[in-house]
Formats: sequence, structure tokens, C-alpha cells
Amino acid sequence: MPGTGTILNNTYGALTVSGAALIGNTISAVQPGAVIQLGSVPGSPDSYIEFDFQGFSIEAGYTITFRSGAPGQTIVLWNIDASASAIAGIIRVEGGIGAPPPYLVFINQNGVSVVASGAILAPGGTTVAGLGNSWTVGQAVSNQGIIDGGPRLWITGLQISGSGAYKGNAITLSTLTHANNPINGLHYLSNGLQLYPSTGTDVSLTLHAYGVAPQVLNVLVHGSATAWMPSSWEPGTNAPNNNAVLPAGGSRPPGVPEPSYGGGSMIIQATGTLRLGRSGPNDFVFPGAIVLKAGGSLDLNGVVVDQGWTTTGKQFQGVFLESPDIVSPVGFMQILTNNLNWINFSTLPKQQVRTWSLVLDGSGSAGYVAADSFAPHLNIYSVTVEAAANGQCWSCLINAAPVNVY
Repeated sequence: MPGTGTILNNTYGALTVSGAALIGNTISAVQPGAVIQLGSVPGSPDSYIEFDFQGFSIEAGYTITFRSGAPGQTIVLWNIDASASAIAGIIRVEGGIGAPPPYLVFINQNGVSVVASGAILAPGGTTVAGLGNSWTVGQAVSNQGIIDGGPRLWITGLQISGSGAYKGNAITLSTLTHANNPINGLHYLSNGLQLYPSTGTDVSLTLHAYGVAPQVLNVLVHGSATAWMPSSWEPGTNAPNNNAVLPAGGSRPPGVPEPSYGGGSMIIQATGTLRLGRSGPNDFVFPGAIVLKAGGSLDLNGVVVDQGWTTTGKQFQGVFLESPDIVSPVGFMQILTNNLNWINFSTLPKQQVRTWSLVLDGSGSAGYVAADSFAPHLNIYSVTVEAAANGQCWSCLINAAPVNVY
């Protein structure tokens, strides 16, 4: 169970504790089944109660419960010693005295690991952070059990991994490096984080990747998903922007090197429909391979898909759209890719597609040229990548004939 904790901030009034000793602002001798009941003062914007624990881990079969005492409350749990948090039991957040459950923020910059028997159950929403007060300093979040944030789940970490269930109606993944579960070798479609809606059938997914080296993002949504990965956030957001691509109409001057973070890999799968979100700058950016795969329809939703970062594209660094129904009913598709990389459709899209390729001009500058006649192709990602993983001749399966879909 957790070590000794100190209450550093409390705007909610007197709390009560069972299964632990509370003396002043110190909680100690926390026992299995302990319950911490918050005070009766309702929350206001930016209000919270903060517990700083000298170690926060839970053994298998043990539970600690936090209950609200009024609406609008937020709990912040900090692990402030040098140990990582191993959650083999259950952190449970509940509503109390007729109030909804509080929002939970659980932070340990030494890392958080939820093992197969463990769970973080926070039906009022939760942030689980392997990063502390910095966007660049921290450790990993790994989940082999269940992390359920109800309406809102936000995971931040040096990397994010595990075979467990990440549950939330809205899920945000923020990482400097990898968000995936690479346990199946070259079978990349089987290496995704397992994302689920907490209730219903839909997940609103926000991806946030901002490290200095190529990144790997690989997720499988069990249900339908709306995916958002914009070039910039709303005004007032203090999070670093996603790694930049060269925007439409932009150019890179001669002698300026290609970005160090270019050349990563992204796979987003949904068992249902997959749709791109239109909020903010109305773009979806990632400087590396982009695979969007849906069991139902794949809707680009008029969003500009931009992966442009290099003039010397590599194998499997293109854009791959796989679905029985590729559409964009609110406006034609716009895709910006790298020189030598293709835009691959598993079937002909229902709407027109405009494409551009990033190339060098005579001065050494990098900029986009129209690529409608040579970039689009008909190829199925799952077929070629599984052939490659099985040691078969994947290149024999490639259709090299371009198809103009504009």
C-alpha cells in the first residue's frame, strides 16, 4: 500500500479516512481497503486536493478508494520519492454523498506500471502521468491491466506501452518516443495499444508526439474512432505542438537539414469506422509513415493529411488508407507526401483526391509539386506488411501502376 502521504493543498474542507491514520495533514499506515472521503465543499475551476506520497504502489488483492464529497472535485496524487509505482491492486475513485466521482490525476515521473491484476478505475476522468512538471523529463507508463478514465483518459509518458485495456470515451496519448506494444515482431498490425470506449461504442482520440527522434505510434480502437493530430493546439494550451511537417505551400531553404524526428511510423486501426477530426487548423500531421485502417468506413472528413518532411522517401514510409469504404463527403481529400513515397488506397476512394509530393528544386530548396498523376496507387497495407513479416515476397504484391483519382 502507499507510503506516508502529506496533504499539501485542500480547498474541499475536512476529509475523513478509514483504514489509515490521519493526523493533521499526514496520512500514514494505509491499510488494504482504505477509503479517503473528501470534504463537502464543491470544486471550482483550478481547485484540487493534493496528496504527496512517499511511494505509491499497491499489491495484488489490495484496494484504495477515493470518494467525492461534492461536485467538481479533483484529486492529485504525487509519488514524490525515487521509486516507480507498481499497481497490482486497484485504485478506485467513486462518487459520494450524491456527488459525481472526482477527476483523478496520478503522477510519478519515475514511471507507472499497472500489472495484469491491477486497475485504475476513475469514472470521473483521469490523467496518468509518467512525466512530472516537465514535458521532457520522466519515465514510461505501462499498462498490462486496466486504466479506465470514463469520459476522459489522458496518458503522458516518456513512452506508453502494454497489452492492457486503456479505456475512455475521449483518450489522449502524449509521448516523446513510442506509444505501442511491440511484442509481435514485424507483425506491426498486432503491436498496437488496446483502446476501448469506457461507455458506448466511440472513442475520440488525440495523439500528441513531440520528441526529437523518430516516433512510433500504434493503436487499435475497439469500436469507432475520431482521430485528431493537429499541427497546433488551441490558444492557451501549454503543451508542445506535434512534430512539424512542411505545410502546404511551404518551402525549406537550401542547406536547412531535414528534421531529426522524421521517419517514424504511425498505425491507427479501428474495428468500426475511423474519421479524422476537423477541429483547429483542420490538418492531421505526422512526419513519417501513416497507416489509417478501418473495419468500417474511413472518412478523411476534408482534413489535410500531411507527412511531408523528406525529399528522399523510404520503403513503407508512405500513406496507407485501408477500408472497404474510403470517403470524404464534406470536401475532397488532400494528402501531402514525400518524394518517392506513395499514397496507397486499398480501394478507390468515393471522392476526388488532391496529392502533392515534397521535392528539391534547382536551387536546393524543398517544396511541394502536384503529384496527382504519380503518387496515388492501389495497394493494401495489411497484405504487403504481413507478407513481409512472414518472409514472403512482399514486393511481388505491389501494384506499381499509379492511379489518378482527381
